[in-house]
Amino acid sequence: MKRKEFYALGIMSGTSLDGLDLSLIKSDGKAKVNIIQTRYFKFDKKMKILLHDLILKSRNIDVNLIEKNKLFKFVNLKFSEYLIKKIKLFFLSSKCKIERVSVLGIHGNTIIHSPRNKKSIQLGDYKLISKTLKIPIIHDFRSRDIMLGGEGAPLVPIFHKAIFSQKNKRIFVINIGGVSNFTYLNGKNKFIAGDIGPGNTLIDNYCLKNFNMDFDKDGLLAKKGNVDFELVKKWLKRKIFNKDFPRSYDVSDFDITKFLGSNFLSANDCLRTLTFFSAKLISQLKFVFRHEVDYWIFAGGGVKNKTLMEDLKKLLNVNELLTSENFGFDSCYLEASAFAYISIRTLIGLPSAFPNTTGCLKKNICGEIFFPEFI
Repeated sequence: MKRKEFYALGIMSGTSLDGLDLSLIKSDGKAKVNIIQTRYFKFDKKMKILLHDLILKSRNIDVNLIEKNKLFKFVNLKFSEYLIKKIKLFFLSSKCKIERVSVLGIHGNTIIHSPRNKKSIQLGDYKLISKTLKIPIIHDFRSRDIMLGGEGAPLVPIFHKAIFSQKNKRIFVINIGGVSNFTYLNGKNKFIAGDIGPGNTLIDNYCLKNFNMDFDKDGLLAKKGNVDFELVKKWLKRKIFNKDFPRSYDVSDFDITKFLGSNFLSANDCLRTLTFFSAKLISQLKFVFRHEVDYWIFAGGGVKNKTLMEDLKKLLNVNELLTSENFGFDSCYLEASAFAYISIRTLIGLPSAFPNTTGCLKKNICGEIFFPEFI
């Protein structure tokens, strides 16, 4: 690759099952990152139901048979057709023509993530998408790392390093998605990472089941309740939260019924307790690693939950919580931007997963490249 900078479109559909985040960037795959355009497309009710049903039913299928399952094939096709329509719509309003884009990085909804079974499956028919749009596709970002003994997650730390690291500064970057994860940046070159635990997934699932809402807007529902601190202590003792770093989780690891079960708390108290729990897990990083921290940077959908952020502010004992917006990056599109960036690195043969971020045996290039002319 003789070109020094590339246009790439990152597409991310996360664990909240709410929609698609698209981010078009221009980057050299190293230190230069320029966000050109971002856009969000909300899933309609039919698509959300399809995704939810597939994820639930896939938990009862042998991981090696999921992609052969009729329901998976059907949903994968519908998702891919939907994705193609939205990508075309994205470029209709973009100053950058699709022909200038070197690569698409597609990370569809995760159906299952199980390093133990050497499987991580995301939606997206890369052959169909590449053939239709006539653009190279980077897909299957996690499998190579898993085969090299890694967790396959988190993959975004290399992007965090590119946009947030500073000389002689020690920074925690926290992404609060369905599952929360962190990157600890020590200066410009050293970094470690891992998944933390449930970010929004327990909160969102509880909202859906008990308030018929997709999420707790601004944390207002939780704000009406009280924290059951004894319940939080009980949850923190679970073995799943005592795994060594680097570690990764799937949302299936956090079944809301196994956390709350039968209790006598009000709905608002349950939600308040779940919100505090997500904050408590994040705050424990300062005790686990005992690193000096110059500041904390937060990103992901969780930053919109004011109750969660207020809990974090108190637990971390800081006067101000910085978000990625303070550095010119929209919190909601950080992961989509990251996969665009990783796709460029894959295109030019640079690694994006490392022993200190995923636990792999050796650093590796993330994702497979598919060129439309191969069809």
